[in-house]
Amino acid sequence: MNQLKAWILQRLDRGEAVVLAAVTQASGSTARGTDALLAMDARGAMVGTVGGGYSEHMTIEAARELFEHKTEADGAPGLARDIDFDLSPESNNTDMVCGGRLSVHLEKIEPGSSAAAVLRACFERVERGKTCAFVAFHTPEGQRLFALADEEKLSFFEESAQAESLGAVQTPWLLPAAPVLKDALSAALEVKRPAFGEAAEFRLEAENDPALKDSRVFWLGFAPAPVVYIFGAGHVGKATCELASLVGFRVVVTDDRPALLTPERFPHASLLRLIESFEHPLSPCGKTPAIKIGPQDCALILTRMHDIDRMMLAHILRTDAGYIGLIGSKTKRDGIYASLRAEGFSDADLARVHSPIGLAIGARTPEEIAVSIMAEIIAVRAGVSPGKPYARV
Repeated sequence: MNQLKAWILQRLDRGEAVVLAAVTQASGSTARGTDALLAMDARGAMVGTVGGGYSEHMTIEAARELFEHKTEADGAPGLARDIDFDLSPESNNTDMVCGGRLSVHLEKIEPGSSAAAVLRACFERVERGKTCAFVAFHTPEGQRLFALADEEKLSFFEESAQAESLGAVQTPWLLPAAPVLKDALSAALEVKRPAFGEAAEFRLEAENDPALKDSRVFWLGFAPAPVVYIFGAGHVGKATCELASLVGFRVVVTDDRPALLTPERFPHASLLRLIESFEHPLSPCGKTPAIKIGPQDCALILTRMHDIDRMMLAHILRTDAGYIGLIGSKTKRDGIYASLRAEGFSDADLARVHSPIGLAIGARTPEEIAVSIMAEIIAVRAGVSPGKPYARV
């Protein structure tokens, strides 16, 4: 998400348009689901994916067509498009055998437009740890309306030259020119409200207003990335930070050694927390803020000493962490568990812990161990690894 956001904002800041392509429906065997998003600029540079293969090839071709036509007046397909894919072998000549169905919505975002303002506002909100959605409303006549949706309301953005600069303003501006569209979109999202963190597209039920029949609502939901909290800035912590960031997690690293906890060693960490000791690892320490680990998040205990690991695990077990991992051998683990049972922790508490941390793939180097750790986290989140799957937005 961070890479995609930065890529899109870089283009918009340069006055360049981008096309967003999102999977809005997926069934059967498809490479990606409704969390897939691709962005492309006019030169064909891209970030993200809608799954690769034939469907992505055709999506890229459709994005190029949107760039080739700047206005609907010159016979262009407009600023948005929907593509449906039937990937079964008997329905097409693409040599696809997966058998799934896929729908992709493409939306062209022009710099300085209300669409760009809404997208900027969404990114800013997600950066602050909030969920939101970019919403586009398209009528068959070519009218468009954009809004930001959060858990409580819709905020409408006016198409104007000021939209880009006003995108960061917390108090949004209403669109006075299209109250009918505003009311129709609000009513539609009261009936059907897709999930944050996913994309969706649906037709408007407009029995009382034939002019709006066949209008479409595109919803592109955003949710803050879960956090991997790494305790220990050693070799494994460093490698795990890089890999966790690569697969989409925000990373917070905590340690009491300033020589190791540096931006040079952890260039992709969202936050480096320097503490005086591990006695109170979650509390504020000078300029270092406190942290609260929630059910979406992972806590990895990768410190340098057995006693620190035991102390850390006691702290982490008192949080709502969705995944808890403890590095070390089974012998070390059993000794720590015995000590914690003596302190009053139950077998149910200790059953939350993945130790030895990571999938058993024969990992030996710090980088290989990082792969095993992140593989286990991905598997647990997906519910395909032993252990209770933890919460996902």
